[in-house]
Amino acid sequence: MIWWQHLKLRSKDPHVRRKVIESLQLDQDADPGAFALLEQSLKDEDVQVRCAAARGLGELKDDRSTALLIELLSGSNQDTRQAAATALGHLGNAGAVDPLTQMLRAVSPQDRASAGAALRSLGWVPATTEEQALFEVAIGNSRAAAFRGEAAVDPLVSELKHDTSFARRSAAEALGGVHDPRRIRPLMTAATDADPTVRVSAIHALATEDGQSVVNTLLRALRDHEGCVRLAAAQVLAKRDNPDFVPHFFGLLEDGNFEVRLATVQYLSRFAHPQITEALLTLINDRDSDVRLAAANALGASGDPAVIEGLVVALVDEERTIRHAAEQALNQIDPNWPHSEAARRAGTRLESLLDTSPTWVRSAIQQLLTRLHGTAENLEPAE
Repeated sequence: MIWWQHLKLRSKDPHVRRKVIESLQLDQDADPGAFALLEQSLKDEDVQVRCAAARGLGELKDDRSTALLIELLSGSNQDTRQAAATALGHLGNAGAVDPLTQMLRAVSPQDRASAGAALRSLGWVPATTEEQALFEVAIGNSRAAAFRGEAAVDPLVSELKHDTSFARRSAAEALGGVHDPRRIRPLMTAATDADPTVRVSAIHALATEDGQSVVNTLLRALRDHEGCVRLAAAQVLAKRDNPDFVPHFFGLLEDGNFEVRLATVQYLSRFAHPQITEALLTLINDRDSDVRLAAANALGASGDPAVIEGLVVALVDEERTIRHAAEQALNQIDPNWPHSEAARRAGTRLESLLDTSPTWVRSAIQQLLTRLHGTAENLEPAE
C-alpha cells in the first residue's frame, strides 16, 4: 500500500498529506518503504506534515532516522525542531546526546524544554555543573537549578523571557537564591513584568541588593496598581531600616490593601518622630482590626503622651484584643493616664458618640466615662 500512500502525498491538501503520515504502520511489521516516505515528507512545504514525519521517524526506530532528525534540530522552524527532539528521545540513540545537549542553550524556551525531555528519556547524566543547571531549567526545575550557583544564572535569566508567567515566576524565585551580580538587571526588568506574580517574585529576589537602581525599582513598585506588588515592595524595603523611605511609606497609609497598611505601620513604628506618631495615630481608627492592633502597639512603643487621647478612645474598640492593646499602650506611656488632660478630652469625644453608637458600644463608653469621672472626682480637693 506504500505506492498508494505515495500517491496521496501528492495531494494539494496538507491535511490529507499529514493523515497519510499518521496512518502509517510503524511498528516492527512496518513496510520497508515507510522510511523513504517519511524522509520525503521531511521536505514537505507544510510544517505540520514535516512534524508528523519527524514523529513517525521516532516511532519507526530505524538506525537511519537519527541523522535525519539531528539535522532538523538546527532548522529554522521551531515546531519541527521540537518534534525532532522528541523523536530522538523516543529513538534512544546515544548519538543524539551531543546535539540535544547543545539545544539546551537554545534561545527558545520550548526548544530547551524539548531537548531536556529528550535527554531525560535517553537517561543522560550531565557531566558538569553548567550542564546540570541547563538541564534543570529546561525540564522546569528552576528551584533545583539555583543550587548550581553561578552556573545557573544564565539559564535562569533566559527563563525570565519564557512565554508563560509560571516559568518566569519560577525563574525569578530561583534567582533569589543565587548571589551573582548578573542577575540584578534582569530581575529589575522582571519587576515590571506584565504578570503581577512575576513582579512580586522579582521584588523579593532583589531583597538583598542595595544599589540605588534597585532601590528606585522598589520605590516605583510601591505605586504599582496591584496590591500584592505594593505589599512585596513594602516588605522588602521595610527590612532595610532606612529612614529615607519614610516619605514614600506615608503615601501608603491610606492604601486600599490592608496588608500594605499593616506593613507600613510596622515599618514606620521603627522611627521616633512626631510626624510619624501623628500618622500612626490616624490608623487607630483603621477599618481593619489587624492594622488598628499594630497601630495601638506602635503608639505605646512611641512613649509619646500626645497619643493618649486617641488610645483612650480605642478602649471602646469593637475588638477585645485592640482594647487590651490600647490599655497596655496607655500604661506604657503613662501609668497615671486616667488623670491626664488628654484622657478628659477623650471623655468629651466619647460622650459625643453615645447617641450614634450601637448598644454594646454605648455600654462600654458609659463604663469608661464612669471610670474617668471617678478619677476626676478623686482628684478634687476635699471641702
